[in-house]
Amino acid sequence: MPYRDPGDRRAFDRERRRRERAQPARPLALAGPVRLRVAADVEAVLAEAVELVRSDPKARGIDKARALAYVGSVALRLIEAHDLAARLEALEHVLELRSTG
Repeated sequence: MPYRDPGDRRAFDRERRRRERAQPARPLALAGPVRLRVAADVEAVLAEAVELVRSDPKARGIDKARALAYVGSVALRLIEAHDLAARLEALEHVLELRSTG
């Protein structure tokens, strides 16, 4: 809807943005309660979160980027923890071989 007066246009845009922000947030549609026991469980939940963020048609680009950056940082910590667990298992295996041999 075009406006001749730029002030009217700004007022309309302000009101439109206010109404968009005032809409209630949609709850996340997760599969249900999940017990996270191992890193693979967390990885599956993170993959689902990434898909939810990417497929949200109402989210703005900056909001998607912010959410993906957060999920990415959690994924990096998960990878570090997984790598640390693998190194610890290898160390335990070497120590077990030394004690028996």
